Amino acid sequence: MLKFEREQRVCRVGDVEIGGQPGERPTVLIGSIFFAGHQIVRDAQRGIFDEGKAEALLSAEAEASAFSGNPRFIDPVGDTGVALIRYIEFLARRTTAPILVDSPLPKVRIEALRHFAGTAVMPRLVYNSIAEDRTDEELSAIRESGIQTAIVLAFSLKAMKPAQRIKLLEDELIPAAHSAGIENILIDTGVLDIASASWSAVAIREVKAALGYPTGCAPANAICTWEKMKVRGSGAYTAAMATALAMMAFQGADFLLYGPMRFAPWVYATIGAANALLAYGGRLSGVRPANNQHPLYRVL
Repeated sequence: MLKFEREQRVCRVGDVEIGGQPGERPTVLIGSIFFAGHQIVRDAQRGIFDEGKAEALLSAEAEASAFSGNPRFIDPVGDTGVALIRYIEFLARRTTAPILVDSPLPKVRIEALRHFAGTAVMPRLVYNSIAEDRTDEELSAIRESGIQTAIVLAFSLKAMKPAQRIKLLEDELIPAAHSAGIENILIDTGVLDIASASWSAVAIREVKAALGYPTGCAPANAICTWEKMKVRGSGAYTAAMATALAMMAFQGADFLLYGPMRFAPWVYATIGAANALLAYGGRLSGVRPANNQHPLYRVL
């Protein structure tokens, strides 16, 4: 089974440990909520949403997490600073999970960082993300906020192959994260489309082998557009998506952004099973789960 020669870094975010050798710690699963077009959102500008439906999604995901043993981060996506702050405040009250600071707009992420700087919520926040298009203003705001954890997006149209992504990380992105004061670096290998998800999976393995950082990706946007599988019906479509996610887990993924939180019941079962089998195989190379909450002891 997969075992890296390089020492693997382990980060702690809130109550969740992430990273290490495959089979030691389960893949952290990250479901999205309040994203563009999410039907539970009533006013995306002000961050008004159906709290009952949001709580139902959170409860279903918590149950799936308890079943499989896979920890969760939560990914609220805000269109405005006001909205993102409301979403994070709601999630911080309703859960103990780490929460992503996520928006398509850097100014929105920065506004949220400044709002939560110095609060009890900050140790649970994960900035998403430091990328090729980062600016000095963004890095300064990250540093000034005191946030400790960030996802670094190792993706560029000029660096598609795994070796090129490692060079991008070493030459640009990891130094940028360090300059922003980030202590816990989580590397996202990026996914462009369904076919290139295979390259992203290989990149997970090669980044961990070369650099040792907790590494994963966000295949959801690509696999949710898999039209040739959608027309085969929900069973075939779900099976295909589960296969793509499991492929990432078997390459050593420490985290996966799996898409809408409503997918939680089948995603946690899929990745829990993959993690359990990977951990059992790890016994052959001397790798053991870090604790008794691992999927190995939950699903087998």
